[in-house]
Amino acid sequence: MTKDISDFMSIVKAKDGRVKVTHDKINESNIYQFLRDIGYRKSKLGNKRIYFLRQGANIIPVRLQDMKNAFLDMLRRIEFLNIPEFVRDYSVILNWFHQQEPIKENRLFNLYLTDDLTDEEMHQFRLKTECDYRHNFERQQLISKLGQWGFEKTTGTMSEFYKDSPLYYRPIGDKKYVIFRHYNHKHNDNDGFDVHIVTFARANNIHCQIPKTEEIPVLSFQIERDVEKIRSYFQ
Repeated sequence: MTKDISDFMSIVKAKDGRVKVTHDKINESNIYQFLRDIGYRKSKLGNKRIYFLRQGANIIPVRLQDMKNAFLDMLRRIEFLNIPEFVRDYSVILNWFHQQEPIKENRLFNLYLTDDLTDEEMHQFRLKTECDYRHNFERQQLISKLGQWGFEKTTGTMSEFYKDSPLYYRPIGDKKYVIFRHYNHKHNDNDGFDVHIVTFARANNIHCQIPKTEEIPVLSFQIERDVEKIRSYFQ
Protein backbone atom coordinates (compact mmCIF):
# COMPACT_ATOMS: atom_id res chain seq x y z
CA MET A 1 0.00 0.00 0.00
CA THR A 2 1.47 3.37 -1.04
CA LYS A 3 1.97 5.74 1.89
CA ASP A 4 1.85 9.49 2.14
CA ILE A 5 5.39 10.82 2.41
CA SER A 6 4.25 13.36 5.02
CA ASP A 7 3.60 10.46 7.38
CA PHE A 8 7.36 10.06 7.75
CA MET A 9 8.89 13.49 7.20
CA SER A 10 8.24 17.15 6.60
CA ILE A 11 9.59 18.62 3.34
CA VAL A 12 9.70 22.38 2.86
CA LYS A 13 11.37 24.73 0.42
CA ALA A 14 13.32 27.58 1.98
CA LYS A 15 13.43 31.12 0.56
CA ASP A 16 16.86 30.46 -0.88
CA GLY A 17 15.44 27.51 -2.84
CA ARG A 18 17.01 24.78 -0.75
CA VAL A 19 14.85 21.79 0.18
CA LYS A 20 14.78 21.00 3.88
CA VAL A 21 13.67 17.61 5.24
CA THR A 22 12.90 17.14 8.96
CA HIS A 23 10.83 14.87 11.17
CA ASP A 24 9.01 15.11 14.47
CA LYS A 25 7.77 12.62 17.05
CA ILE A 26 4.64 11.86 15.03
CA ASN A 27 6.73 11.02 11.98
CA GLU A 28 9.01 8.90 14.14
CA SER A 29 6.01 7.03 15.54
CA ASN A 30 4.79 6.33 12.02
CA ILE A 31 8.19 4.94 11.06
CA TYR A 32 8.10 2.53 13.99
CA GLN A 33 4.53 1.56 13.18
CA PHE A 34 5.63 0.83 9.60
CA LEU A 35 8.43 -1.42 10.89
CA ARG A 36 5.97 -3.19 13.17
CA ASP A 37 3.49 -3.67 10.33
CA ILE A 38 6.11 -5.48 8.24
CA GLY A 39 7.03 -7.73 11.16
CA TYR A 40 10.02 -6.21 12.95
CA ARG A 41 10.23 -6.49 16.73
CA LYS A 42 12.63 -6.24 19.65
CA SER A 43 12.66 -8.20 22.87
CA LYS A 44 14.95 -9.54 25.58
CA LEU A 45 16.41 -12.98 26.03
CA GLY A 46 17.75 -13.06 29.57
CA ASN A 47 19.71 -9.82 29.83
CA LYS A 48 20.39 -9.71 26.11
CA ARG A 49 18.57 -7.34 23.75
CA ILE A 50 17.42 -9.12 20.61
CA TYR A 51 15.78 -8.15 17.33
CA PHE A 52 13.69 -10.36 15.09
CA LEU A 53 11.30 -10.46 12.17
CA ARG A 54 7.95 -12.21 12.42
CA GLN A 55 7.01 -13.95 9.19
CA GLY A 56 3.89 -16.00 9.82
CA ALA A 57 4.82 -18.52 12.49
CA ASN A 58 8.54 -18.03 11.88
CA ILE A 59 10.91 -15.98 14.02
CA ILE A 60 13.89 -14.72 12.04
CA PRO A 61 16.79 -13.19 14.00
CA VAL A 62 17.89 -9.80 12.64
CA ARG A 63 20.13 -6.89 13.63
CA LEU A 64 19.06 -3.34 14.43
CA GLN A 65 20.74 -2.34 11.16
CA ASP A 66 18.42 -4.71 9.27
CA MET A 67 15.45 -2.78 10.65
CA LYS A 68 16.96 0.52 9.52
CA ASN A 69 17.72 -0.95 6.10
CA ALA A 70 14.10 -2.08 5.72
CA PHE A 71 12.90 1.52 6.04
CA LEU A 72 15.72 2.78 3.83
CA ASP A 73 14.73 0.28 1.14
CA MET A 74 11.22 1.70 1.16
CA LEU A 75 12.62 5.22 0.73
CA ARG A 76 14.73 4.09 -2.22
CA ARG A 77 11.71 2.60 -4.00
CA ILE A 78 10.07 6.06 -4.05
CA GLU A 79 6.61 4.58 -3.56
CA PHE A 80 4.96 7.58 -1.91
CA LEU A 81 1.98 9.83 -2.42
CA ASN A 82 2.29 13.63 -2.29
CA ILE A 83 5.99 14.11 -2.92
CA PRO A 84 6.22 17.90 -3.38
CA GLU A 85 6.80 18.99 -6.95
CA PHE A 86 9.78 21.08 -5.91
CA VAL A 87 11.67 17.94 -4.90
CA ARG A 88 13.69 17.55 -8.07
CA ASP A 89 16.56 15.68 -6.47
CA TYR A 90 15.39 12.70 -4.43
CA SER A 91 18.79 12.44 -2.76
CA VAL A 92 17.69 15.10 -0.25
CA ILE A 93 15.35 12.50 1.28
CA LEU A 94 18.03 9.81 1.41
CA ASN A 95 20.45 12.36 2.90
CA TRP A 96 17.85 13.13 5.58
CA PHE A 97 17.79 9.45 6.53
CA HIS A 98 21.57 9.13 6.75
CA GLN A 99 22.21 12.45 8.46
CA GLN A 100 19.34 12.67 10.94
CA GLU A 101 19.01 8.93 11.65
CA PRO A 102 15.26 8.90 12.38
CA ILE A 103 15.36 5.33 13.74
CA LYS A 104 16.79 5.30 17.26
CA GLU A 105 16.35 3.01 20.24
CA ASN A 106 14.36 5.38 22.38
CA ARG A 107 11.06 5.39 24.25
CA LEU A 108 8.97 5.46 21.07
CA PHE A 109 11.02 2.69 19.47
CA ASN A 110 10.43 0.53 22.54
CA LEU A 111 6.74 1.43 22.72
CA TYR A 112 6.00 0.34 19.15
CA LEU A 113 8.42 -2.53 18.66
CA THR A 114 8.81 -4.34 21.98
CA ASP A 115 7.23 -7.78 21.87
CA ASP A 116 7.29 -10.87 24.08
CA LEU A 117 8.38 -14.25 22.79
CA THR A 118 6.66 -17.43 23.86
CA ASP A 119 8.80 -20.21 25.32
CA GLU A 120 8.69 -22.02 21.97
CA GLU A 121 9.68 -18.86 20.09
CA MET A 122 12.58 -18.29 22.46
CA HIS A 123 13.64 -21.89 21.86
CA GLN A 124 13.53 -21.39 18.09
CA PHE A 125 15.42 -18.10 18.34
CA ARG A 126 18.17 -19.72 20.43
CA LEU A 127 18.44 -22.65 18.02
CA LYS A 128 19.16 -20.15 15.25
CA THR A 129 21.58 -17.92 17.16
CA GLU A 130 23.38 -19.95 19.86
CA CYS A 131 25.66 -22.74 18.68
CA ASP A 132 26.06 -24.37 22.11
CA TYR A 133 22.33 -24.30 22.76
CA ARG A 134 21.61 -25.87 19.35
CA HIS A 135 24.31 -28.51 19.86
CA ASN A 136 22.97 -29.49 23.29
CA PHE A 137 19.42 -29.66 21.96
CA GLU A 138 20.44 -31.84 19.00
CA ARG A 139 22.35 -34.16 21.34
CA GLN A 140 19.34 -34.65 23.61
CA GLN A 141 17.04 -34.99 20.61
CA LEU A 142 19.17 -37.82 19.22
CA ILE A 143 19.43 -39.62 22.56
CA SER A 144 15.65 -39.40 22.86
CA LYS A 145 15.25 -40.78 19.33
CA LEU A 146 17.59 -43.68 20.10
CA GLY A 147 15.30 -44.62 22.99
CA GLN A 148 12.28 -44.48 20.68
CA TRP A 149 14.12 -46.64 18.14
CA GLY A 150 14.70 -49.37 20.73
CA PHE A 151 18.39 -48.82 21.49
CA GLU A 152 19.87 -49.89 24.80
CA LYS A 153 22.78 -48.17 26.50
CA THR A 154 26.06 -49.40 27.90
CA THR A 155 29.51 -47.93 28.49
CA GLY A 156 32.57 -49.24 26.73
CA THR A 157 35.41 -50.61 28.88
CA MET A 158 37.53 -52.32 26.22
CA SER A 159 39.94 -50.88 23.63
CA GLU A 160 41.16 -47.33 23.28
CA PHE A 161 38.41 -46.61 20.77
CA TYR A 162 35.40 -47.64 22.88
CA LYS A 163 36.71 -47.08 26.39
CA ASP A 164 34.55 -44.83 28.57
CA SER A 165 32.28 -43.97 25.64
CA PRO A 166 28.52 -44.30 26.06
CA LEU A 167 27.35 -46.87 23.51
CA TYR A 168 23.76 -47.09 22.27
CA TYR A 169 23.17 -50.43 20.55
CA ARG A 170 20.45 -52.43 18.82
CA PRO A 171 20.59 -55.88 17.20
CA ILE A 172 20.03 -56.03 13.44
CA GLY A 173 20.36 -59.81 12.95
CA ASP A 174 23.11 -62.38 12.30
CA LYS A 175 24.96 -61.32 15.48
CA LYS A 176 25.33 -57.82 14.10
CA TYR A 177 24.52 -54.65 15.99
CA VAL A 178 24.23 -51.02 15.05
CA ILE A 179 25.98 -48.88 17.64
CA PHE A 180 25.93 -45.13 18.18
CA ARG A 181 29.18 -44.26 19.95
CA HIS A 182 29.02 -40.98 21.84
CA TYR A 183 32.56 -39.69 21.37
CA ASN A 184 34.06 -36.86 23.46
CA HIS A 185 31.01 -37.09 25.69
CA LYS A 186 32.78 -35.22 28.49
CA HIS A 187 33.37 -32.22 26.22
CA ASN A 188 30.01 -30.69 25.41
CA ASP A 189 31.39 -28.38 22.75
CA ASN A 190 33.18 -31.10 20.76
CA ASP A 191 31.15 -34.27 21.15
CA GLY A 192 29.03 -36.23 18.71
CA PHE A 193 27.92 -39.67 17.58
CA ASP A 194 29.52 -42.08 15.12
CA VAL A 195 27.52 -45.01 13.78
CA HIS A 196 29.19 -48.46 13.83
CA ILE A 197 27.96 -51.75 12.43
CA VAL A 198 29.67 -54.45 14.48
CA THR A 199 29.61 -58.20 15.06
CA PHE A 200 29.50 -59.65 18.58
CA ALA A 201 28.63 -63.15 19.77
CA ARG A 202 26.15 -61.65 22.25
CA ALA A 203 24.97 -58.24 23.38
CA ASN A 204 26.63 -58.36 26.79
CA ASN A 205 30.03 -58.51 25.06
CA ILE A 206 29.60 -55.08 23.50
CA HIS A 207 30.96 -53.08 26.41
CA CYS A 208 33.97 -55.28 27.12
CA GLN A 209 35.20 -56.91 23.90
CA ILE A 210 36.61 -55.81 20.58
CA PRO A 211 34.07 -56.53 17.80
CA LYS A 212 34.83 -59.35 15.38
CA THR A 213 33.94 -57.11 12.42
CA GLU A 214 33.24 -53.40 12.20
CA GLU A 215 32.02 -50.85 9.67
CA ILE A 216 31.51 -47.15 10.25
CA PRO A 217 28.88 -45.98 7.74
CA VAL A 218 28.28 -42.55 9.30
CA LEU A 219 30.60 -40.17 11.15
CA SER A 220 29.24 -37.31 13.28
CA PHE A 221 25.64 -38.41 12.80
CA GLN A 222 22.95 -35.76 12.42
CA ILE A 223 19.30 -36.77 12.37
CA GLU A 224 18.06 -34.60 9.50
CA ARG A 225 21.11 -35.21 7.34
CA ASP A 226 21.82 -38.91 8.01
CA VAL A 227 18.71 -40.76 9.16
CA GLU A 228 18.04 -42.18 5.69
CA LYS A 229 21.54 -43.69 5.62
CA ILE A 230 20.69 -46.00 8.53
CA ARG A 231 16.95 -46.53 8.06
CA SER A 232 17.54 -49.90 6.34
CA TYR A 233 19.05 -51.27 9.55
CA PHE A 234 15.69 -50.88 11.32
CA GLN A 235 13.56 -52.68 8.72
